Amino acid sequence: MKIGLFSGSLRPEEGGGYTIEKEIISSISQYKDLTHHEFVLFSWFDMPQLRRMGFEIKNIDISISEKINYKLSEQIAKLRGSRKKDLLNPLQKRILREEIDAIFYLSPWENFFLDIPYFSMVWDLQHRLQPYFPEVSAKGEWAKREKFYSANLPQASRVIIGNEAGREEIHQFYHIPKERIFLIPHPTPAFALEHTDPKPPLPQGFIPQRPYLFYPAQFWAHKNHIGLLNALHLLKRDFQQEFDLVLVGSDKGNQSFVMQKAKSLGLAHQVHCLGFVSTQHLIALYQNAFALTYVTYFGPENLPPLEAFALGCAVIASKVAGAEEQLGEGAILVNPSSPQEIAQAVITLANDENLKNELISKGKKIAQERSGKAFALKFFTMLDEFEPLRSCWR
Repeated sequence: MKIGLFSGSLRPEEGGGYTIEKEIISSISQYKDLTHHEFVLFSWFDMPQLRRMGFEIKNIDISISEKINYKLSEQIAKLRGSRKKDLLNPLQKRILREEIDAIFYLSPWENFFLDIPYFSMVWDLQHRLQPYFPEVSAKGEWAKREKFYSANLPQASRVIIGNEAGREEIHQFYHIPKERIFLIPHPTPAFALEHTDPKPPLPQGFIPQRPYLFYPAQFWAHKNHIGLLNALHLLKRDFQQEFDLVLVGSDKGNQSFVMQKAKSLGLAHQVHCLGFVSTQHLIALYQNAFALTYVTYFGPENLPPLEAFALGCAVIASKVAGAEEQLGEGAILVNPSSPQEIAQAVITLANDENLKNELISKGKKIAQERSGKAFALKFFTMLDEFEPLRSCWR
């Protein structure tokens, strides 16, 4: 089959979404010779950047003149009272001309709804599970997500999710038959899995004075920086243990609130916000950390624990739905609502070096099993299973 791969956005500041899309494209590109299927890469905005990444997949770009003509056509259609959705944009026209058999939308927020079978990826359905968090509900976000998923998932030829917990959620909320929900775990990012430099430099100006806990997460409310600060406070007050906390990631509106909390707890000197960091600095921060403390409220999969596994960093992670499937015995799982559990997990690692080394060893094995090649082979299997159905019409 001829499969279109549609990338919505590949900008590093997008965080986990950027990493997932990049890893999937890279995996399919690297192992495409292991399947007979053909792939064509499409993107509305980022094709020059995709080319710079060196993906060896046929790609389709849209010229500036085509984009301008489309915008003019939009304005004309608006003046005539035509519906915008009836107007094909130049990328949609290119997709149709390529005679694509099916489209894989790498981002869960993209779908052209052309008369072509498609595969949709779901990262999470947290707007249904935890609608009180503002990032999935405020300013119309809940309605936007619900409208899209309600239209997108029932029509998808296959819905891709990382584990059984995610499959149950899709089936429960949108009644998609389980046989159309295909399990492909997120791949361990290659930058972590293939890293060989034993001593990459830490970010300039950051010199750790104490062992530090590491949390790479954008400043969304659901990332639970507040719970982690409360745990840091308990470590200092109840266990007489001082750990620094290193935070990296873009501010999504909650950073000032987090830093005010750190100040009120007397922890301002222990908390280091480094913002967006380069890949090499990210690697160094993992490798020098006492542990990753990934205490998010969201699942069913998260990438940073896999990165930590690959780079030999001990992991403390939230016991959210899907965490046990994804992380196995490679992490200490805690209730993200319990600062006491988070603090106790840190103390457990501090007091038991053998346990820490055992977790690191098990984590490395899990990271290696979740390779890009493993993702690609499962994806190719899904295509093989769908091909007899797609061969029934042109």
